[in-house]
Amino acid sequence: MAVNYDALAVDYQAYRIPDRRISEKINTHLENAGSVLNVGAGTGSYEPRHCKVVALEPSQEMISKRGIDKAEAILGSAENIPFQDDAFEIAMGILTIHHWRNLPRGLAEMKRVARRKVVLLTWIDDSPRFWMQDYFPEMRDIDHQIFPTLTELESYLGNIKVEVVEIPEDCTDGFMCAYWKRPAAYLDHRVRAAISTFSRMSDYEAGLAKLKDDLESGEWKSKYGQLLEMNSLDLGYRLVVSEKNA
Repeated sequence: MAVNYDALAVDYQAYRIPDRRISEKINTHLENAGSVLNVGAGTGSYEPRHCKVVALEPSQEMISKRGIDKAEAILGSAENIPFQDDAFEIAMGILTIHHWRNLPRGLAEMKRVARRKVVLLTWIDDSPRFWMQDYFPEMRDIDHQIFPTLTELESYLGNIKVEVVEIPEDCTDGFMCAYWKRPAAYLDHRVRAAISTFSRMSDYEAGLAKLKDDLESGEWKSKYGQLLEMNSLDLGYRLVVSEKNA
C-alpha cells in the first residue's frame, strides 16, 4: 500500500487548497509561537505566517511545488528530523502521520524537537459510516490500517487533547472525505489523483461506475439526500494536541 508522493504532487496545488475554516482551527494552537517545524509538509498547506517556519518533506517533487511565499523546505523524513532537541517551539503535522514508515519513532522525533507542543491533524476511526463505503468498501479498511487510534497516539505522545474538525460542505482542501456533499467530484480522475487512499485501493473502477449510475438515476440522492441539508459533517477528522509540560 505504498504511496508515490511524487505522483500525488502533480495536482496538489489545484486540489489541495487549504480551507480557511480548518486553518483557523489549526492556528488557535499555533498562536504566540516563535518557531514551528512542519513535518511531512507537502506543498505547505496550513503553515502559519506569523512566525518562523521550517518545512520537512520527504518528496522532492512536493518541495518543488511549494510557492515562493512558502517557508524554507528541507528534504527529510519524520523518523530522522535533522535538528537538535527543543529546536522549535511547536512541531506540527497535518494529515501526514498515516504516510510514515515508523509512527512511534516519528512522533518521538517531533516531541524531541518541540519545546512546547506537538499539533496534529489526523483521522480517527470513530465516526459514523460514510456513504463512500457503499461504493468503495476497501476504503475504511485501508484507513483503519494506516491511521493510529487515539489510544495509540496517547501512548506515543503522552497527555493529549482532542478536538473535532467538522468538514464544511464546500471544503477547498480535497482530501478523502472533503467532497461528502459533492459526490460527482470523485468521478474526476484529477480529484482522485490528489487523494492518497485511491492510490492504495486495489480496484475502484466498479465503485466509480456504480456511483456514476446512482447519481444519474437519482439513487444517490434518494439514499443520502439528507446530507444536502447539512453545512458541515463530522467524518472523523481530529486535531490532536500534546503539551509537553501538561
